[in-house]
Amino acid sequence: MLLCAWAAAHLEMEPQVRTVLFATGTLFSYLFSAFLPLAAYPTSQAPHWRIGAKLYLGLTLVATALFITIAFIFRWEAKRKTVENTEESAEEDQRSSVS
Repeated sequence: MLLCAWAAAHLEMEPQVRTVLFATGTLFSYLFSAFLPLAAYPTSQAPHWRIGAKLYLGLTLVATALFITIAFIFRWEAKRKTVENTEESAEEDQRSSVS
């Protein structure tokens, strides 16, 4: 849900891109939910699965790193836009004072 909220906030001017991202995100989410447990927890290894918990822990760490990276990128982008906007407004102020 966090990725959907970020995409909605940062892609408000790109409805087609947002639609494709939501659709592919939903598709991969359903595929992971349907098939990953079958591979991670095979019934032949029950109740001592070899890979299940390790796989899910690894995916959780990757997702956490991805979320943190995306958060830093969005903060950097917001700062960059703020600087650009202040520079543009300063230039406009200079132009209007000269005229």
